[in-house]
Amino acid sequence: MAVCKPILVVLRRPDWRGVAGIPRLGGAVLAANHVSHLDPLLVAEMVLAEGRVPRFLAKDSLFSGPVVGRWFRAAGHVEVDRVAGRAGYDNAVSAARDGRLLLVYPEGSITKRDDGLPMTMKSGAVRIALEASVPLVPVAQWGAQKILPAYSGRLRWGLRRRVSIFVGSPIPLDDLRDLEPARAIEVGRRRLEDTLASMVCEPAWSRHGAE
Repeated sequence: MAVCKPILVVLRRPDWRGVAGIPRLGGAVLAANHVSHLDPLLVAEMVLAEGRVPRFLAKDSLFSGPVVGRWFRAAGHVEVDRVAGRAGYDNAVSAARDGRLLLVYPEGSITKRDDGLPMTMKSGAVRIALEASVPLVPVAQWGAQKILPAYSGRLRWGLRRRVSIFVGSPIPLDDLRDLEPARAIEVGRRRLEDTLASMVCEPAWSRHGAE
């Protein structure tokens, strides 16, 4: 952030809402929709401003470099092998149980929808929160794709665009613990998917105003 903050100041106008919903202590899973390669920096900036340090679930190739890999491990980020993902999942559960704040993008990639809205969610964020017994907190965001479009490497300089990030209330999971595991995960996944879609489209925070 020391390197990136001056660039972010030039590129965006932050609009942060619901930040009191970020747990002040203990482990949690922040589950965010994904619209741009800038998303991790922008959400991390918000989380750090609230006194917490976010840990990312990152693909294993990012850990293979001698510099970036060492930095990622030292920072406590969680390595995920998408081919053999069990170890990464176990690492994420352990990190959440140890009190870390995990940032997960449950779509699995930047959205491929033309309208930028969330795609179908994967179950990993719900599974981690259920097994680690930590809050699952939805985070809706909009505007970063107007600075760095999805799947583009070209920043749009000039106008400072509003980037809105909205932290919602934790997704209810306690009532799912008595269900058969596969059923509990699927119900939780649908709750997260419906909640994030609703938050992104919420007119009260003027999603389209960020355009």
